[in-house]
Amino acid sequence: MFIVFDSNIWFSEMGLNSTKGAAARFFINQKGAKVALPEVIKLETEHNLKNMIRKLISAMVENHRQLLTIFGRIKELVLPDENEIEERVKKIFSQVKVKIVELPFTFESAKSSFIKIIDKQPPSNTTEEFRDGVIWADCLSLLKSDDVYLITNDKHFYNSRSYDKGLAKNLADEASIYKNTIKIFPGISELIAEIKSDIKIDNHDLVNAFIENNREKIAGTLERNGFEITGKPIVKSNLYVTEDPNRLYIEFEIQYLCNDLSLSNRADAKLILRGDGNYLLDKNAFLEMRNFGEELVFKLENGEEKQLKGVVIFAGPIVIGHQTVEHSVKYKLE
Repeated sequence: MFIVFDSNIWFSEMGLNSTKGAAARFFINQKGAKVALPEVIKLETEHNLKNMIRKLISAMVENHRQLLTIFGRIKELVLPDENEIEERVKKIFSQVKVKIVELPFTFESAKSSFIKIIDKQPPSNTTEEFRDGVIWADCLSLLKSDDVYLITNDKHFYNSRSYDKGLAKNLADEASIYKNTIKIFPGISELIAEIKSDIKIDNHDLVNAFIENNREKIAGTLERNGFEITGKPIVKSNLYVTEDPNRLYIEFEIQYLCNDLSLSNRADAKLILRGDGNYLLDKNAFLEMRNFGEELVFKLENGEEKQLKGVVIFAGPIVIGHQTVEHSVKYKLE
């Protein structure tokens, strides 16, 4: 399967680095699909991104100048220079972390697009959109070898310029001669709904990884309070796609039923363990797991419910001067 993102999607989703873009990259990898990148889309996306970055920088410089006028003295503003802009935009596709197939601009695609302009056919029937005709020709070329999903909010591609009516009739007719199929979606959300799949982790592995790192602390909590674990754990978890399509963020809760080892007649006891961490799909491994503390819940002999909670303090890194912040996303998997 080939996924073709139009330049308007690459641009609006910041090179697929937005939250929904990260989710799309994750499911593309899970699906074993490839992102096809026509040269016309690549050139337009790079051009528009450069202009957008320059406008953002210009606005920040102007706002900083006004603040300096008001306050008289403020911290120096450090922003990317032109070389850094060029380097970053060059990497926008190479660092997307999905398989990319680049499609060079060809005379055949240009000729096909030009004919559509002459015949006033979609996607070039209103404003003589040469680029759209080239993109369509590239989609037909891809269709010879596999299914194609075209993601664009450009209404020139749609029947009666309506998203819910699918491909324009002449485009659907052209695609019908191929054994493979083409689908069109107006945005990332619609693509995700089409290609998403259920992602499950092994709760047994999750519990083992967490217990392995916290065995002494958990045992100490149970011993101090006179309880022992009984039975198998009940696990609840939430998974989130991150900026790295190979790494999931996980929040979890592990519950154990417990027996009272004292003579206090405490009943309905359970141990609740909460934490978070990362899960690497390619290695089937849990990393950087944190323990949010142990909680014991039980009923006293008089029926009153009692809670005993452990407190965990996480120390962040000490930063001298300006801290460098990093982009991150979390997209919850249902």
